[in-house]
Amino acid sequence: MERYPPPVPPADRPVLLLDIDGVINVFQCSLARETQLAAHLPSIKLLPGLEEWLAQLDRAYHLVWCAHSGALLNAAAAGAWGLGARALIEPPADADAGWKAAAVARTFATWPGAIAWVEDGFTPAARAWAAERLRLGRRTWLVDVRDSGLTAEVTRYLLEWAAHT
Repeated sequence: MERYPPPVPPADRPVLLLDIDGVINVFQCSLARETQLAAHLPSIKLLPGLEEWLAQLDRAYHLVWCAHSGALLNAAAAGAWGLGARALIEPPADADAGWKAAAVARTFATWPGAIAWVEDGFTPAARAWAAERLRLGRRTWLVDVRDSGLTAEVTRYLLEWAAHT
């Protein structure tokens, strides 16, 4: 039995790839609150409003976690935020700095639908992947939130983008 559902998006919604650290766990933001999701996990810093933003995004997108810490957080956070388990793209044991772009490219190689990816900084490999998708006419948006994490404003932009897919 699989721990997480496979990242097979429905045809009627775009995919939203979400990193955890720096996007959901906003260690870089002084407005965030220390939160303990589960006794076996370290506390994380969450912005007020995150649960509602994720609920809104979940209605507009097929959410996929894309993170090192995703395996542990997916199980605990999904329940805490009322989302249920989400697909997870996580690093292989021999991961290098470009693991996310390689894993995302492999996972969505033939999928023609729209993909938005929220990350706290993108590698050149991720930018090249997005450029290639765009060249093929596949709607793709890299959203860099390294200074803010996921906020109400970023959520609004993502919802507007999803509405036009």
